[in-house]
Amino acid sequence: MNQDRFYELISLKLSGEALPPELAELESFLQQNPGESLRIETLMAVWNSQQPTTIQKKEAFNRHMQRLSNHLSEPVLQYENADTEEENGYGEKKVSPRSAFRKLMWVSGIAASLVLGFFLFSNIIADKKDTKSNARNTVSTKRGSKSKVTLPDGSQVWLNADSRITYNENFQGVIREVELTGEAFFDVVRDETRPFIIHTSAIDVKVLGTAFNVRSYAEEKNTETSLIRGSVEITLVKSPDKKKIILKPNDKLIVTNNEGTLVEEGGHVKANNNVLKLEKINYKKKDSSAVETLWISNKLAFDEETLEEIALKIERWYDVRLIIADEKLKKESYTATFEDKTLGEVMEALQASGGFRYSINKKDVTISGK
Repeated sequence: MNQDRFYELISLKLSGEALPPELAELESFLQQNPGESLRIETLMAVWNSQQPTTIQKKEAFNRHMQRLSNHLSEPVLQYENADTEEENGYGEKKVSPRSAFRKLMWVSGIAASLVLGFFLFSNIIADKKDTKSNARNTVSTKRGSKSKVTLPDGSQVWLNADSRITYNENFQGVIREVELTGEAFFDVVRDETRPFIIHTSAIDVKVLGTAFNVRSYAEEKNTETSLIRGSVEITLVKSPDKKKIILKPNDKLIVTNNEGTLVEEGGHVKANNNVLKLEKINYKKKDSSAVETLWISNKLAFDEETLEEIALKIERWYDVRLIIADEKLKKESYTATFEDKTLGEVMEALQASGGFRYSINKKDVTISGK
């Protein structure tokens, strides 16, 4: 059997056009030439991996033959199920699709098979690369829960309640990127050749290796970054010139999410324009722990925060809805730290130091004036 016939039989088999005698001929050839089995199995594996159904297989093969015929002298082929020769009105014989297919395959058997194999194999490789590069991992926490994640590079992330991070599955490339919604504490493995960037709606945080906390909830007014050690570069997403700010250990940057634009005087960003504020992390005197990261130790902390701000924390911490019926109470501020306390215990403590009453009905907490 010459090579043209060999490729013709393979092509007929792949397309589902081979008749029983042709399948028997191919089988007999393979028995006499067992070394050719690997080549056929490879072509069939490539073909089958791209063609999930018989109908799709025929359609793909026909489209390929259509393209191939455009480069030859034969007209574009139309494939049907008929396998007989018919006469037209002029007494001439119309060549059946199968006969035309045979003729074309005799002319271009080797080329067609090689082009088809290469085309399909290349598509498979490309699809695998795209799938690998585009695969995304998302880790999220519900209200009332927290989680710890180790990224592919060894960096560790603690997720607070109602938070989500998304990152590429392979975490390869010149930049390590993470998208954050909510609050997370990052302890990033240092790699000077591959910066680590956290994207939020208001800021991008770029580091090489450090520990810091980022708080960026959509329903809150501000996005906060608190640096524990190392250094970070903050890019203000909404700044026209993408203003950059470098933080040092114990620095805390607060950026307004939805209000105003940055104001500069003498080339410096104003720190009191209600858009940007640079503060120091608040450390507790007793144990020198940062209030901004106490949630990692399962401690609910408020640091001179308004009741309106506290309500959002309580909602996420205990998975409840907190309703402040009296508008005047929203701006009252509180400072407190609670460890392993129930919702009732927290509300009792706040009520004792504030001028309000509260009631709990299933998952609804209502605060009203006295």
